[in-house]
This record gives sequence, C-alpha cells and structure tokens, in this order.
Amino acid sequence: MDYQLPYDAEFLNSLSKNMQTMLSQVQKAMESAQYALNSFAQSMKKIPESTKALAEEGWYLPLDFHPVIVNRMAQLIKDGNTDLADSEMIEFLDDELLNILEQIKIRFPHRSNAINASVRAHKNCDYYLSIPVFFAQIEGICNELTGTRIFKIKKGQSKTTDWINTVKSDSILRMLLEPLGIIGPMRQAQEFGNPLGINRHDILHGDCYDYGDSKVNSYKVLSLLNYISDTVFEAKKYLETNSKESEK
Repeated sequence: MDYQLPYDAEFLNSLSKNMQTMLSQVQKAMESAQYALNSFAQSMKKIPESTKALAEEGWYLPLDFHPVIVNRMAQLIKDGNTDLADSEMIEFLDDELLNILEQIKIRFPHRSNAINASVRAHKNCDYYLSIPVFFAQIEGICNELTGTRIFKIKKGQSKTTDWINTVKSDSILRMLLEPLGIIGPMRQAQEFGNPLGINRHDILHGDCYDYGDSKVNSYKVLSLLNYISDTVFEAKKYLETNSKESEK
C-alpha cells in the first residue's frame, strides 16, 4: 500500500515563504559580491595612473597596499592635499618600520649593517645621515635584483625600463612595477644651480646642503627602499619561479 504524506496547506505556505526569503538573501549576496568585484576592478584600472602620481611626488607603495587606498592617496595629491598624503605615508612607514627593517635584513643579510645604521639614523631624526645610506642601498638592491641601477637615467629614460619590459604588458605584475620606470624627483637629472633636497644626484654629489632639514625627504627615500626590497623583490621571485615552471 502506497504511503502518502498528509496535505498541510499552512506548512507548504510557510515553506514557500522561507524559500522566497532564502532566494532573496542569496540574490542580495550575489549582487553585493558583484558590486564588490566591479568596485575592485574599477580600482585596479586606476592603479597605473595613481602609482604614477605618487611616484612623481616621491612616494612608493609596497606590494600589499589596497588599491582603494592607493587611489585615495593619489587623489589627495591631485587635489593639492600633499601635506595630508605626506602625513598618511609617514604614519604608515612609522607603523611598519620594524617590519620593513626585518624583511630587508632577511632578504639581504649582507646589507644588515648598513640598513641597521640608516634606520637608526632615521629613527633618531638624523636625516642628513639616513638619506645618503638609503640611496646607496636602494641603488645596490635594485642592481642586485634587476641588473640595472635605478638612478641611471639616459635620454630621459630609466635603465630599469628594460627590465620592466620583460614582464607582460597587460599583467597585474607589470602594473605594480610601472613606478620603477617613472622619473620622480629623486631620479631626475641634476639641474645645476637649482639643487633639490630629494634628488639623489644633488645630494650625493654635494650640491644640496639642506636635504636633511625635512623629515619628509627621509621618509620618501625610505618608501623607495621599501618598494625596491618588497615589490621588486617579490616580482623577481615570481618571475624566476614562473620561468622554472615553464621549463618543466
């Protein structure tokens, strides 16, 4: 004998309402996820322009900076609120300083003495001492990773551009490396008679005498050191790993 479930109109009505509620919640979750994905995609599209604006102002961001924050920082600069952008970058670097120091020493242990001395000078506000050593380590680390010197500019173009061009032009990695090819104030050719307090050539050739008066200068050079030892380091590691995998 076949067994039939009893017909319960109230139960079926309640079940139908619950199903509608669940479907509505799922739809809202999917719409929210799609909105988040679209927002992220839009933020990523703005990254090249934003990193260019930041690099031209002398600021370089590490690999793990959220795209929304990168774009917001760049917008502050575009709107003329450079002091606010400077303050936020300084706060970030202060919070991350110990981690930055440890990461550089782990990745480049042979540079530990110079890095320790430069960071100690920076923390003591001895910017006349920290900036030149930061510059020297940036040059050395970049050459170690890319085979080119970051401050070597020829005909208005950075020699690091050759290394950047080995990365696919439509990749996220290429997007993150673009600042390496931008000629910001630290890397510009010397303008004799008009030295800049953030220009590497003016400082190391002894043409600028007041570069250490501003703590912002030291923080900007520190941001470039962090960028080279973090973003460029990770990019190099990824490229080498990817190359080995493709050879298998």
